[in-house]
Amino acid sequence: MEKPENTSNYHLDKSILLFFMITILAAASVFSYKYVNYEPCEVIEFSYNKTEARVDETIIFEDKTIGAKQWKWNYGDSSSVDTRKKSYHSFKKPGEYQISLVVNGKCDAVKTITILEKEKDFDSRKKAKFEIPKRIRVGQKIKIEDKTLNAKSWEWSLENIDGATSKEQNPEYTYTTPGRKTITLIVNGEMEYATTMTIEVLPKKKEKLVVTPIKVRRPTEIPLDPIIEPEPEPEPEPEPEPVEEFKAPYISEKQFEEKLILVGKKEATAQGFNEYLCGNLDLAVLANKKRTTFLEMCTKIRSKGVKVRELQIIREKNNCIKNIVIRYKHTRLRGD
Repeated sequence: MEKPENTSNYHLDKSILLFFMITILAAASVFSYKYVNYEPCEVIEFSYNKTEARVDETIIFEDKTIGAKQWKWNYGDSSSVDTRKKSYHSFKKPGEYQISLVVNGKCDAVKTITILEKEKDFDSRKKAKFEIPKRIRVGQKIKIEDKTLNAKSWEWSLENIDGATSKEQNPEYTYTTPGRKTITLIVNGEMEYATTMTIEVLPKKKEKLVVTPIKVRRPTEIPLDPIIEPEPEPEPEPEPEPVEEFKAPYISEKQFEEKLILVGKKEATAQGFNEYLCGNLDLAVLANKKRTTFLEMCTKIRSKGVKVRELQIIREKNNCIKNIVIRYKHTRLRGD
């Protein structure tokens, strides 16, 4: 009796073939559906009204994509998604944020925005206050009295040959050389509230010789009453010559910025500002929220290029620049 033929291989091959046919048909259906319903992504165009904003400042984001019907804004700061075409948002911390917009559920675009620290409001009550006389002589002691409210620490610059400084509240000092001196006070370490005043130091008075007259008795047998010569009246003290009021040339913030740009290009030096700083190239500067001197700042930006974002110049009545607050960034120069 003959054994029946083995048909298992035939059935196995048929099942595999059927599986592949169904898979191919399903994939073709999905592809056909996507092909029929395919819509190309639009060029997403959105804008915001501030390229650089500060903490808590409201920024307006607006989509300008043609054909957009749905929007999803993601601000990169863990805030909830916004689905409006025109959105309003503010950031709570400084830094760089990636702004993502998805349009019509499939097309997206990303832009970066920089958020700066919240601008510090100027409080006039924190301004350093002190009193000094207009003139004083070499060798004469000066006592400076601080009158700043809520002062806890003091940094005095008395500008003498020895670069005298003091951390006392009411310092005393004696100048040894004549000339115009600048006195600066920084209270509680806040340089933006510093105050600078000038005092004219006059030369010492010349000492006058006092001549005592000699009494002469006439040669005679009978002594006569001595003739007493009256003492000469002291000469009146000459009034000090009036000091001509010094006035430095004026330079605007825009002109100052242009000269700084030339320093960054190595086309100018810090010495070119000498007349505006009244010779004080070590002037205190708050640059990018760090305390430095004008000379050090010029050295840092030289040959690196500079773009000034914010500039505030504080002057004396005679136009001498006494403080500078600046915010800048370096730029890449051609040929570097």
